[in-house]
Amino acid sequence: MAKYGGGCLCGAVRYRTDAAPINERVCHCRLCQKALGAAFNARVLFRIDEVTIDGPVATVNSSPDLKRGFCPGCGTTLFSRRDSTG
Repeated sequence: MAKYGGGCLCGAVRYRTDAAPINERVCHCRLCQKALGAAFNARVLFRIDEVTIDGPVATVNSSPDLKRGFCPGCGTTLFSRRDSTG
């Protein structure tokens, strides 16, 4: 059993990792509030190559260097990914 795991509302997408998180935080920025429809975004940061995602995932660029991943079937937000290193 994975140390961390979960998935979307409809069950089409599952994710898991046995890695230790790099960072844990709660973000209250307006972009996160709008993207999640909530007052904050509680998140755990992992290296992308240490996470396994099974199932279809769609992405949208919510800012120039940030992609948000979600289930194309039910719309559940699954992750955000920043490809820039700057």
